[in-house]
Amino acid sequence: MRRYPRIILLAALVALTPVLAGCESFDPDDWDFLGLNKKKPLPGERHNVFPKGVPGVTQGIPPEFQKSYVEKQQQEEAAAAAALQQEAAAKAAEAAAKKTAAAEAAEKPKPKPKPKRKVVSKPKPPTQVTVQPARSQPAPQAPWPDSAQQRQQSSQPPPAQGQQQDPAWPSAPPAGTFSR
Repeated sequence: MRRYPRIILLAALVALTPVLAGCESFDPDDWDFLGLNKKKPLPGERHNVFPKGVPGVTQGIPPEFQKSYVEKQQQEEAAAAAALQQEAAAKAAEAAAKKTAAAEAAEKPKPKPKPKRKVVSKPKPPTQVTVQPARSQPAPQAPWPDSAQQRQQSSQPPPAQGQQQDPAWPSAPPAGTFSR
């Protein structure tokens, strides 16, 4: 029977938690009705890590949301656009001046260049080359048997166990030995 009052108190606390969560000063760590908070705070003094505020983070309303900042930014953009227009006009005037200078230069007759002297060398006499027919040499022995020899060997039955094998192939190791 003693458990019921604790359960009722706990149920009321759970029911009121969402209501109290909306309060500004609600801190459930401060409440210790049931003796559930048995943690001891660590010894020592507490100091702010950044007493003047976190570096790189502005305090208050960000400047891009302020009216004066937006107006200043619009003025800077208008000034930049005017500067770009002035540069474009200067480049156009420069290009026009270059075109007129090029047109004037094209109207003036160009002096004819002097013809270059051609140096003619005497041709060298042709050299004689003698070509001798190649000497006939015997054809080298092929390392592989030709097709006629293969046909003869394939028609012969394989050698029996007691007969000697082809000396070109190594013999099998004796029985009972192992090698890598």
